[in-house]
Amino acid sequence: MKKILAIAIASAFAAPAFAATSNVDVYGYIHMSVDVLDDGTNSGTNVSSNASALGFKGSEDLGGGLNAIWQVETQLAGERRGSSFTTARDTFVGLKGGFGTIRLGYFDTPTKNLSRKLDLFVNRIGDTRNLLRTNASNGALSSAANAWEERFDNGIRYDTPSFSGFSASVHYSTNFDNTGATNNNNTDAYSLGANYENGPLFAGLTYQRNNLTVGTGDETNWRLGAGYNLGDLKMVALYSKAQDQRGVNGADRDVWGLGASYKLGNGAIKGQFYKADSEDNTNDTGAKMYVVGYDYSLSKRTLAYIAYAKTKNDANAQFSAMGGGGHGDDLTIGAGKDPDAFSIGMIHTF
Repeated sequence: MKKILAIAIASAFAAPAFAATSNVDVYGYIHMSVDVLDDGTNSGTNVSSNASALGFKGSEDLGGGLNAIWQVETQLAGERRGSSFTTARDTFVGLKGGFGTIRLGYFDTPTKNLSRKLDLFVNRIGDTRNLLRTNASNGALSSAANAWEERFDNGIRYDTPSFSGFSASVHYSTNFDNTGATNNNNTDAYSLGANYENGPLFAGLTYQRNNLTVGTGDETNWRLGAGYNLGDLKMVALYSKAQDQRGVNGADRDVWGLGASYKLGNGAIKGQFYKADSEDNTNDTGAKMYVVGYDYSLSKRTLAYIAYAKTKNDANAQFSAMGGGGHGDDLTIGAGKDPDAFSIGMIHTF
């Protein structure tokens, strides 16, 4: 069915000369879960669509080893009526060749790429973005936007080829948080990345700077991460250091975490621990997050899982255990409360 749909799309929108040298792929995944949430005061049960997505991508051979590439991806909200295809995800057009890859559009930064690669619970409860993306001084998600875990608006990115496992990326945004309502030339940003990947070892280093119109005028983030596969055992670690967040002098926060996964037949047990220190200029605004889970592969494309996550907040902190990026409904966390969540989910990739 996927091949038939791809052929139909290519036939409908492409001229014969284009169809002979290009391809179109339809891809996506449906990720649904039942979640029991407790914010430390109230509890509830949700059915969530966890960043389910539908995408189209393709390439055209331009000759001489050069290819035009493109992708259009949107998020699906499969848990409720009235869902639309208007929430953009990685969408771009670009060129790929021996020199590397250059893209224009709206897509993930190297900073975000590093944390997503090392997160063992992506788009589930216990997602590391519960602690990594929160830019508010107390960790409240409602004030955090997507800090350090965003896609750049108005972006241009260059990725080098791999040189014996080494690669680098440069991503620049002319206006990194542009709503389109006004023009402002003072909100550009850039994210830089360097990776090494060879056999069982992966290591990455990133730096991001966002130009702000308030306070110190900018905020910055450094990240260092690594992963290693030792047979059936996978180990990951990440360190993140943010400085002058929100343009506030001294609003600095360190976040670090460790995780491991071990394969057992068609399944895998896994867990991770993350700790966010208090901001340097605000006391008792840190938190610790614990998450454990079990994945079972029903087939090459279908996965079932269970997971439990808990966040222990300092007296003035409001970090979550069930938000953090694409997870679905959340509860409002009160200061000093310790939220937890239990989830049963299923993911089908096509």
